[in-house]
Amino acid sequence: MSAPTGRSSFVLKLAIAIAVLIGLGVFVFNRVRPTALVVPVTRGTAADIVTGSVVVHADKDLQEIRSELPGRVAWIDPRQLGTFFKAGEPILKLDSSDLEREMKLAQTDFDAVLERKRIEREHDATLQVARDALANVERRFKRGEVSEEEVKTAQRAVNKIATDLELADFDLKQAKVKFQNEQDARRRLLDKMTIRAPMDGIMQGVVVAKGALISGGTTVGTFFSKDRVVIAKVGEEDVGRVKVGQAARVRLLNLGGETFDAKVTSILPFADPDTQRYSVYLAVNAPIEKLKPFSTGEATITVGERKNEPLVPRRAIFNDDYVFVVRDGVVEKRKVSLGFKALNFAEITGNLRDGELVIVDDIDQFRDGEHVRAVVAH
Repeated sequence: MSAPTGRSSFVLKLAIAIAVLIGLGVFVFNRVRPTALVVPVTRGTAADIVTGSVVVHADKDLQEIRSELPGRVAWIDPRQLGTFFKAGEPILKLDSSDLEREMKLAQTDFDAVLERKRIEREHDATLQVARDALANVERRFKRGEVSEEEVKTAQRAVNKIATDLELADFDLKQAKVKFQNEQDARRRLLDKMTIRAPMDGIMQGVVVAKGALISGGTTVGTFFSKDRVVIAKVGEEDVGRVKVGQAARVRLLNLGGETFDAKVTSILPFADPDTQRYSVYLAVNAPIEKLKPFSTGEATITVGERKNEPLVPRRAIFNDDYVFVVRDGVVEKRKVSLGFKALNFAEITGNLRDGELVIVDDIDQFRDGEHVRAVVAH
């Protein structure tokens, strides 16, 4: 009985040793296999996009503020570089003391003329005297003491005096109108001696000093409108797919990875003659302080969408239409059919099923038929 028992014990030990070796081999095999980062094919909204480079402009870009009139700079707002001004706020004033004195003197002189005319009119008895004389002639005519011609002469005298007085009133009214027009002209000049912000915006700076004597047309400062114009430059091969109202996303380089929702508002019908790229205007939903003039970036415009379509990350695709699929730990190079391509995801229209695993990282490190350890990316 001892011999069979010994053989059984030996067989059991051998089986255990083989199992250990197999387990160790599997463990080592799994450890030495390369790790493939994979994602499953999932369904979502497939988007067709058009990309373009972006430049942010202030409305009409940097504007020069000029003085219409010559004069000496009397006052400059102490707020300047980078300060927000509302439309119409004064930025700079020219010395207006001479013009203000001229306006006051003209008003004083005209008021004196009016007062003189009022006094003369109140004490002018010429018309009443002529009317009394007419009444006396009419009484004498009734008594037969004077002729009808003398009555007519007296009447003409009354009429002439009344006409002269009416003309004097008319001349006075015309003088008032003329004076008012002259004063209005002076007030317009006075208003032009205050240089104001042309619209809501930010001052880049004032370039003249207090006390400086400037001529008409001199640039006194520079100004950015608060309104922003965001323009995406799109290639001529893509612009035909872009329509007003389409949604977009804008990313600005000076803000890193931050993106903003946008919408196409207009498309210029002609291309830049140098680059053959078309200008697409975007309304961007972003705080004004983040849309700095002349900042640049990129835009993605969604020109088409399909719901509930199979999607894979764009980084899983190589050689235009190939992916690596991992099945039972083995890499399979597979040609697929692609539909819409968005910035991060591509639509699969054929030769790939929902749930299949595709490699998304270090694709150039893998080969068809290679054994790998698949790890699902999260």
